Amino acid sequence: MHYQANKKSKNKNMKKILLCFLVSASLIACTNQETKKAETSEEDKDTGTWTSLDAKTIKVRQLLESYGKNDSSVAYEIIADTIKFSDQLANNQENGITKVKPGGRVGFVQDTRNAHQLFSDISLTTDNMRTFVRKDGLTATLWWGMWSGTGKFTKNKSTGPVHAYFYWKDDKIVSGGRFFDPTVLKEEFAASQK
Repeated sequence: MHYQANKKSKNKNMKKILLCFLVSASLIACTNQETKKAETSEEDKDTGTWTSLDAKTIKVRQLLESYGKNDSSVAYEIIADTIKFSDQLANNQENGITKVKPGGRVGFVQDTRNAHQLFSDISLTTDNMRTFVRKDGLTATLWWGMWSGTGKFTKNKSTGPVHAYFYWKDDKIVSGGRFFDPTVLKEEFAASQK
């Protein structure tokens, strides 16, 4: 009788020791990080650096602030004559590619003036922009902000998110685009036609 009780006690102790060992091994295995890197012969061409204190970011900030004042002088200073700019909107694609707005820099400036014919009190937030310089030299300034304005025809005050990107060649913006919801713009344009 005493032998069986002692054997049961030893079995319980062995089970506890084994359980502690398994738990410890599991914890150690879960905390060890994989240090082996994936083997690849290709170099990541999309790596680069981000900055928000460079001249290009400052110029885009000035461009956006001048847009709010209906001043196109900065656009004529930093945008190439032949800029390819597109609005990344639904149903604005042809053969799977977003259509480029016609007119180069003149068309870009006219587009900003058209906004001022439809809206007053236009303002943009300019605190969230960065310039990315890729390892191969490709340079782009990206902006995430809010656009606000008051419809001249509907009198509606509107605010909406906008994302824009500007690709540089030397000190000129050569291409870019923007993402935004065009609903307010379309409504204001329709009201202007009545």
